[in-house]
Amino acid sequence: MGLLYDLETRLEQQMPVRLQQSLHQALDDYQPLCPDCGLAMHRHHRYARTITTRYGAIRLRMPVFRCGACHRMTSGADLLGAAERYQRYSKKPAI
Repeated sequence: MGLLYDLETRLEQQMPVRLQQSLHQALDDYQPLCPDCGLAMHRHHRYARTITTRYGAIRLRMPVFRCGACHRMTSGADLLGAAERYQRYSKKPAI
């Protein structure tokens, strides 16, 4: 159709991939402190979730952190913020 339409279409197609990459990087770099004792938590395991965003469904490997001192666990969904807790989650892979 036109140059602007082509650029918008390309960006819309790239947004889910870029968003997924950015979220993975942020989750990999994050080192939380335990809310109970204040010590650094370590990555205990990961679980996969598909979340629905305005750009489409994206698949994330959500970390679960555990405190070595008091054994409290924190999920990756907690790290993304309060608004993220209300997103639609699915164990099914995004298509």
